[in-house]
Amino acid sequence: MKLKKSINIKIGGKAGEGVKVTGLILAKSLTRHGYSTFSYQEYPSLIRGGHNVFQVHAGIEPVYSQIKKVDILVAFDQNTIKEHQSELNSDSLILYDPAEFALPKIKLIGHYLPLKLIELAEKAGGKPIMANMVALGAVLTLLALSVEPLKQIVKEIFISKGKEIVLLNQKAIESGENFSKNIKNYPQNAFKIDGAIAPLKLNNKKGKRMVITGNEAVALGALSAGLKFYTAYPMTPSTSILHFLAANEQKANLVVKQPEDEIAAINQAVGASFMGVRAMTATSGGGFCLMTEGLGLAAMTETPLVVVNATRPGPSSGMPTWSGQGDLKFMLFASQDEFPRVVLAPGDAQECFDLTRKAFYLSEKYQIPVIILLDKNISESYYSPLPFTSKYNNQRYSFTQPKKGFLRYKITETGISPRCFVGEKNGAHLANSYEHRQDGLVTEDGEERNKMMDKRMAKLKILEKEILPQSVFGDKKTEISLISWGSNKGPILEALKTTKRLNYFHLNWLWPFPQKQVSDFVQSAKKVVCLEANATGQLASLIREYTGFKVEKFLKYDGRPFFPNEIIRQIASIKHQISNNIK
Repeated sequence: MKLKKSINIKIGGKAGEGVKVTGLILAKSLTRHGYSTFSYQEYPSLIRGGHNVFQVHAGIEPVYSQIKKVDILVAFDQNTIKEHQSELNSDSLILYDPAEFALPKIKLIGHYLPLKLIELAEKAGGKPIMANMVALGAVLTLLALSVEPLKQIVKEIFISKGKEIVLLNQKAIESGENFSKNIKNYPQNAFKIDGAIAPLKLNNKKGKRMVITGNEAVALGALSAGLKFYTAYPMTPSTSILHFLAANEQKANLVVKQPEDEIAAINQAVGASFMGVRAMTATSGGGFCLMTEGLGLAAMTETPLVVVNATRPGPSSGMPTWSGQGDLKFMLFASQDEFPRVVLAPGDAQECFDLTRKAFYLSEKYQIPVIILLDKNISESYYSPLPFTSKYNNQRYSFTQPKKGFLRYKITETGISPRCFVGEKNGAHLANSYEHRQDGLVTEDGEERNKMMDKRMAKLKILEKEILPQSVFGDKKTEISLISWGSNKGPILEALKTTKRLNYFHLNWLWPFPQKQVSDFVQSAKKVVCLEANATGQLASLIREYTGFKVEKFLKYDGRPFFPNEIIRQIASIKHQISNNIK
């Protein structure tokens, strides 16, 4: 039997059954075996209860996203088996505990392996809660992989609870391992081990990979860029940035604050930055609504500011634990009137790290707000990149030793004025939300207004030189070209693995709009399809506005991510239409 290049494992159950921690430990174990992994999770916005899933896509070649079909399903409850029948193949393997629930009375797909998880955990001396370790030991053994990396990870996680807890969890893993090694436990014609991904050597030559979310990569990027003040009010799916930075506050010599709301958060960030400290805040779309006045304050006072918006479906509270890309134009025009800003949209963990660093550089150099636009799919999914480079020279920009007559908002050719640290001799100036003269004093004079407005907007001309080269993936000669942004990068790259005569233009710099790069790509393409997770095709309309080209739209706005098979189907349909038109 031909060895698979990748395998998809899904774990499902009720909230509180350890679905996420089980999946994360599995992802780390497979990563330490040398596989590339991508992990995706779903959970409802309930305080308690509801159906939770965590799936790990692992491969011997780079994997970029979640996929639909499931090879191994670990079901902690009957509902998991009911909910995911459409994702199973005839050779899929389903692990379940027959002592906990009976198989549903429906037409079942795949092979069902009864595995008394709780009983085996207790026989190993453990508690029922350790049943998930039995399941992990069984799964890795089914894949013909050693459980030693898994046991080491368990030790690292639980050592703070004592050696006895570590040992009991490791025994539970061995119990699952021994069960899977016994061929008598397999149902007839069940899952074949030789159909699994080929075992790799531990710690491949390219180095040890991390298992990290997009949010955690943003946090690390901010720390490496010199972040010293972080403030945020919790809001899914941005909250884990707050958790990560708070947990590392002392180690990173950082101040982390949770204020009473998002208005206070952005104003605290503006205040810290005004004092000369590199600062950041984060929220989701609803919280960003409250932040827009503070965003304008940063723009008027020309105070550097980095804001993360991890989006979810709306309007209002919408679907808090699901994903969407409906905030794009909101980010471009939020707060009243016009002012320069940059909007960056990372497509994976590596870009989250790199573009966050870039955000701090751009924000301080040009004294403007920079928005990092994420969505739930990238914020909370787990990637397995190589360790990020950590040695940087974080240069400071525009700070000067003020002299008598210091003009904080001095008109310059670039629009960038000198700054000083608060309290420096000769550095006194006024900074508030009103229009002002070069010395900061409030004015309503029309001529002065024009001068200040032109000064601020002059930054856009040189900002255009900072626009990063955007990436093109796939074949040079194509029938169809895709263009998209953000977390859609992963499923598109997965689709490219099996789809010929297709390429993809990935946008991670959204504003100022990279007009020339997009125009050149669209103009050279035969047929362009814009793929977005919103209802109106916001990027498609920007392309039409700035290039004059009308592109076809492939939209999804149900809160779920794009899956590679959906993209492949859509491309096949378009190719069929093209073929019929030619005929």
